[in-house]
Amino acid sequence: MYIMIGILAFVIACAVIAKLISYKYWTCIYTAFGNENYYKAVAKLEREGIPFKTKTPMNLGTENFQNRHETTQYDVFVKKEQEHIAQRAINKN
Repeated sequence: MYIMIGILAFVIACAVIAKLISYKYWTCIYTAFGNENYYKAVAKLEREGIPFKTKTPMNLGTENFQNRHETTQYDVFVKKEQEHIAQRAINKN
């Protein structure tokens, strides 16, 4: 039993470390609230051919569960060397 707990703890620790390392060379350029704002921003990055990652922090305390698509937070990350290009793409009309 203790071996299984140890293995599970090791796997979780490896997953957390891998996640932290994967975001090491990425920077958050935009935080969108709601699906519509998120899709607009991502479409602009895709149009410019800029690779991105998205992180969605868990909002467990939301009271407005039925309208969560309007209040969900999306953090959009790009590679640090493409930060300025991505900022210009996001800010275009």
